[in-house]
Amino acid sequence: MSRIVIKKEEEENNSWWRFGLAALLVASLVSAWGIFEYGRYRAGYDRVAFKEVRQKLEQSNAAFEAELRKLRKEKLDLEHTMRIESQAYSQVRKDLMGLQDELLELKEELAFYRGIVSPSDVNRGLQIQRFTLTKSGGERSWHYKLVLTRVLKNRGTARGTAEILVEGVSAESGVNKQLTLSGISVPRVQQLRYNFKYFQNIEGEIELPAGFTPSRAILILKPGGKGNKTQLKKVFDWPEGHKST
Repeated sequence: MSRIVIKKEEEENNSWWRFGLAALLVASLVSAWGIFEYGRYRAGYDRVAFKEVRQKLEQSNAAFEAELRKLRKEKLDLEHTMRIESQAYSQVRKDLMGLQDELLELKEELAFYRGIVSPSDVNRGLQIQRFTLTKSGGERSWHYKLVLTRVLKNRGTARGTAEILVEGVSAESGVNKQLTLSGISVPRVQQLRYNFKYFQNIEGEIELPAGFTPSRAILILKPGGKGNKTQLKKVFDWPEGHKST
């Protein structure tokens, strides 16, 4: 009799243990399912948030790239404008300098013709209006230009000869030396002749000897024919910066 009671108690205990185990298993499954669903929910939420952030970043990046392209274009346009303005300024400056040179030449010509048309009382005879020396092709080569004038009121023509002398120092001897036109003119010219009524230009080339340093040029006009035989002499300093040969 006692054995039957013990066996029933053991069966009841086993039933409760099985029920508890089953309940625990069900609870574990429910908990695991809940965690799984929560994970899915959180993962889905994070994906949406990440997608929104990525879209915002892509939009910002596109805006920055558009602004960068705009700034690059503005930079290129500005550089192009600056180049055009710089070229225009250089051209205007060049044109202005040319106009200034032209104006100076016109003023010189005006003074030249005024000296012929209405000279002062002291300039009514033969005059050396202008004498210039400029460097030409060779190292020791020079171009000279002599302008002679006389007033309109004078009748007849002015005739005579012109002599050009060049003074300087010879490096070989170290003493002052005077060169005549016949010894330095190219081609050789014995003397210059003038024959004019109002004005005359006389031009030519000279070549100085090696080692000769010029200091000044002397012009002497010798009137010919009838009338006043008074010689006219004028001294011109050699152009600065071109004396050493």
